[in-house]
Amino acid sequence: MSYTFDHFPTASLRNLAAMSGLLNRIRAFFESRSFIEVLTPVLSQDTVVNRYLEPIPVSIERQPNRFQTFFLQTSPEYSMKRLVAAGAKAIYQIAHAFRSGDLGSLHNVEFTLLEWYRVGDDYHEGIQFLSDFAEEIFKRGNVEKTSFYDGFFRFTGINPHTASCDQMRNFADDNRIPYPESYGSAPRRTNMPDDFQREPWVDLLFSEVVQANLGRERPMILYDFPVWQSQLATTRSEKCGEETFEVSERFELYVDGVELANGYHELTDAAELSRRNRETNQYRVADGNAPLPESSRLIQAMESGFPPCCGTALGVERLLMVLLEADSIEDVMPFPLDRA
Repeated sequence: MSYTFDHFPTASLRNLAAMSGLLNRIRAFFESRSFIEVLTPVLSQDTVVNRYLEPIPVSIERQPNRFQTFFLQTSPEYSMKRLVAAGAKAIYQIAHAFRSGDLGSLHNVEFTLLEWYRVGDDYHEGIQFLSDFAEEIFKRGNVEKTSFYDGFFRFTGINPHTASCDQMRNFADDNRIPYPESYGSAPRRTNMPDDFQREPWVDLLFSEVVQANLGRERPMILYDFPVWQSQLATTRSEKCGEETFEVSERFELYVDGVELANGYHELTDAAELSRRNRETNQYRVADGNAPLPESSRLIQAMESGFPPCCGTALGVERLLMVLLEADSIEDVMPFPLDRA
């Protein structure tokens, strides 16, 4: 008789104890700043509409032979923002989140997100709050802050906001960076915005050339992301030399080349969110993916009034991985997908 021993956890008991200690530190940080911890549904009729994130649908029988589709949440964002619209001022949550197809050393289909929102924070205050959190957790000195443009240009010599697909393709060829055949041969889609074609190229060069260099000496926050990555963030015009381009007021935390957190100076315009959802679904269909529900209770809540605020989501397992210098997310969670 042979045994596989796959009933045991992949993480050591020592690492699981470290997770418990980290969660205690997180709660102490937010409670010392008068945040309220909340719990929102893991199952919802609504889901974040994102070009690349795939929610997991669940069919619920509401009446005999009558089923309704819910989604395991890719983030508690929509529900937490509904609480903000209802008057919550400073809230955080440690939530289970689910993203179909996400598997790898940094990904598991089910994972833990720390997410927070504080009303009244502007863009710079939101970035500073994330910086304060990183300095408290890592104890590695002051957080470095740099724009997406500066970080990207430093390692590629390319302006990510305005570069053409040909310019980025030539860079990839010159540096022997592999890319899908469709990147090089796909005809220009005249019915789609330029950003539809350019976004995958910027993502490719960022992941292959830039990201591994970020946050090596001390934690780093990138800000002012390309406008096509605005999602639920506000946007504005930015000038660099002779060039003017739109940026999203989005910021991300990197430590030792690992993306840990993603924050927004939050969009408050319900009509603009509806427009972005429609556009994102056009991108999804063009990519060969199914559209996601464009209407939501969040849009209804925003129509009733949504205050200026900043919000951030942070991967808890990734945070512990960096703190422990672990090689895989399996080292810090008990039962990843293959053992769940």
